[in-house]
Amino acid sequence: MDIIINSLYSNRDVFLRELVSNAADACDKKRFLSITDGDTAALANPEIKIKSDKDAMTVTIEDTGVGMTKSELQNNLGRIAQSGTKKFMEALGEGKADVNLIGQFGVGFYSAYLVADKVEVVTKSMQADSPQYKWTSDASSSYTISEDNSDPIEGSGTRLILHLKDDALEYMESAKLEELLQHYSEFVEFPISVWKEKTEYKQVPDEEANKDLPEGEEPKMKTVPETTEDYELMNTNKPIWLRTPNEVTEEEYKDFYQSAFRATYDEPLAHTHFSLEGQIECKSILYIPGMLPFELSKDMFDEDAKNIRLYVKRVFINDKFEDIVPRWLKFVRGVVDSQDLPLNVSREILQKSKVLSIINKRLVRKSLDMIKDIESDEDESKYIMFWNNFGKYLKVGVIEDRRNKDDIVPLLRFFTSSSGEEYASLDQYIENMKENQKQIFYVTADGKEKAQMSPAAEKVRSRGYEVLYLTEPIDEIMIENVPDYKEFKLVDVSKEGLSFDDEDKEERKKKEEELNVDHKAVKDFLEGALAGKVQKVQITDLLSDSPAALVQSAYGMSPTMQRYMKAQNVAAGGSDDGMMGSFNQAVLEVNPAHPIVLDLERMVRSQGEESDEAKDFAVLLYDVAALTSGYEIEDSGDFAQRILSMMTIKSKSDIRDVEVEAQNVEQEHVEDNHENV
Repeated sequence: MDIIINSLYSNRDVFLRELVSNAADACDKKRFLSITDGDTAALANPEIKIKSDKDAMTVTIEDTGVGMTKSELQNNLGRIAQSGTKKFMEALGEGKADVNLIGQFGVGFYSAYLVADKVEVVTKSMQADSPQYKWTSDASSSYTISEDNSDPIEGSGTRLILHLKDDALEYMESAKLEELLQHYSEFVEFPISVWKEKTEYKQVPDEEANKDLPEGEEPKMKTVPETTEDYELMNTNKPIWLRTPNEVTEEEYKDFYQSAFRATYDEPLAHTHFSLEGQIECKSILYIPGMLPFELSKDMFDEDAKNIRLYVKRVFINDKFEDIVPRWLKFVRGVVDSQDLPLNVSREILQKSKVLSIINKRLVRKSLDMIKDIESDEDESKYIMFWNNFGKYLKVGVIEDRRNKDDIVPLLRFFTSSSGEEYASLDQYIENMKENQKQIFYVTADGKEKAQMSPAAEKVRSRGYEVLYLTEPIDEIMIENVPDYKEFKLVDVSKEGLSFDDEDKEERKKKEEELNVDHKAVKDFLEGALAGKVQKVQITDLLSDSPAALVQSAYGMSPTMQRYMKAQNVAAGGSDDGMMGSFNQAVLEVNPAHPIVLDLERMVRSQGEESDEAKDFAVLLYDVAALTSGYEIEDSGDFAQRILSMMTIKSKSDIRDVEVEAQNVEQEHVEDNHENV
């Protein structure tokens, strides 16, 4: 028995959830049969009461439900997993009556042995003239059933008496019972009350102070504590998801969100309330928060984040199911109440359920509909707020959710070279395209400012094209999953071989070949001076303001991705030295019309290829191109030394110029004096 029980339940706290669910089942069954039989008296006030006895070390759970006969005790409790509810539904013929029952009574009942080493069940059936019986067992293969008159049950119902194990005495505390009920059973339809001690303070005359009180004077009072014991109602909240959407006000939706998810200061951006009917039945309310939940601010996929609360027939099951929504919807909060999932099996079994897979698809579709509604709202600030809080999750969705990728991509937002401080969608980019443009250009960088500085983006901007700025590490992985949008190809401008739709590719190739021939001397010199740093040097006229740019080959990684991979490698205990070898050596594109490049050509011609000054100049040109293209300087000390060397040469040159100028002035002064004499 212990093996079976522990295989079904990984958390002993759920015993109360299971037993309360069975009690609610009994109340529901009694209500249905009373309506069917026309017995209105039996409908009065069905309820569930829970009381602990610290002296006897017991917890008692009592309901005023349908009760059981002797044969039902034998059939329902005598064999594990025997289903009284299931048989009851079969007795209804088609089993479609709106009884709203909890199934598998047998398995749920045996969860009592998680905390008890002995269980007594006192019950009286609602059938006419039924005696009261007691069923007793210690979870062994044997049990006893006898008539019982010790504490008569009024009408009908069942009383479960759990004799707690020595390591389960915490469940005698009313505070613990209250905590579990609020966690698991706060939306059970029938009233659940717990016997608890209350202390109230009242004003009474102070006899000691009033001994010598003059006649006619008002007596003096004192405050004394008064302790009483009574039942207190636990489940005061009503499950609004069971009502139709037109019956629930916006204020009620907001209040439920703030109370259910402990989000007092957050107003949701959107909500949706819907039902699944037919093959699968469930009801759900989903919310998009107005702000990023605190637990997700540190880790966007925090395993402890409780976003979707799963109920089975109003009984809370869990809020940590990984498969109920994909992780890119981790920020969506809500409630799902299923009629088809099994109540009393472990989380691991539930995650393999086909029912859960169907619910998952519907939740994703409804979540996307909510996001689209926010996007189309007249108040554009709502979607900006949504994107700032949850945009990263949509990017993860593009990467991980192939089924819904085409619906997610139009919801993405980017800064662009033309949008200023505003976001733009891919559709807005297409609207602003040049005539006959067939490519969407983008550049990756660590932030908007660095993207604007990128020489690679300059090549495109200078020709009047708009450039998307991909400014987060995840963007490059995400964009690899979007090779095209509608009929337009997405092109990384930081890769070599960039071409434009408004020019002939053969003419472009011929022109660049001529440029490389015309400037062969500086090209060869740079390739020699930068051996081991660049894959090759390419002369191009695509650059307008920058002297040079570093670009990657078609399959190379951007600087942003290289830094990410390096960090991952180091975190895994590897080394960042020479990672990926020469695979990611960039191509240096050089602007032959820039004054700096012209100056370098002059140095090579006048000083020769072995000139240290020319070599330092070449490496400095590479370093500047690396910095503006988003790469890191490999040796910052060496870089600083080259800067100082260039400054020293410039200073010496300036000093010589000043000395020559001073000599010339002095000579002119001498000549003027001579003429005057």
